[in-house]
Amino acid sequence: MNSNEIQRQARNAVRKGSILDIDYAAALCRVSVGDPDDETGSLETNWLPWFSFAAGDVRDWRPPTKGEQVMLLCPMGDPAQGVALCGFYSDAFPAPGNTADTHTRSYPDGAVVAYDHAAHVLNVDLPAGATVNVTAPGAVNVNTSKALIKADDMTIDATQTTVTGAMLVKGAFVFENGMSGKAGTSGGPAAVIAGTVAVSDDVIAGGKSSAHHTHKEQGDGNNVSEPI
Repeated sequence: MNSNEIQRQARNAVRKGSILDIDYAAALCRVSVGDPDDETGSLETNWLPWFSFAAGDVRDWRPPTKGEQVMLLCPMGDPAQGVALCGFYSDAFPAPGNTADTHTRSYPDGAVVAYDHAAHVLNVDLPAGATVNVTAPGAVNVNTSKALIKADDMTIDATQTTVTGAMLVKGAFVFENGMSGKAGTSGGPAAVIAGTVAVSDDVIAGGKSSAHHTHKEQGDGNNVSEPI
């Protein structure tokens, strides 16, 4: 092997470039390296793999972006065996954060996921119209001291819903298919309502109908009122 070949291999062992093209189905990319006017020359590779965070039983998918800066690592100085190492900020793709206390990931649609480990705050900001889907056939457990849900409309689709503590409803309370209940273990009435109760049909108390019953006069026993 002559000295020129050795120098060529040495130059090609590690070179900085950018993503030229991507084959998403094959998980391969092409890399553009160098400048034609530079002494090391320019190079456009064939299809090469890129580094991933994990690629075994646990796998991660984060394809590079066209124009993203990479380091081309070539065993034996052979670009045909090269691998693209992603992860360099550039003018086109600047850093999404600028503090020592945050881990931030931004997405091209404007979504940002950031955790501030100094303030202990996780922020997930999604663009308008975004959807969050969680599928857990076993269970979903959320343990916290306080929770706040703000929504224009919310539906709980469950065969059975159990609330183990007290519940306060500040808006109008509407129910369908009947309602039943009983007094608490401490006794007292099962329901206390402050205000007027309007009933469209009937109220039955102690087996007696409020709308369909009569009262007897104390003296002669005649009906004072007639059934409605």
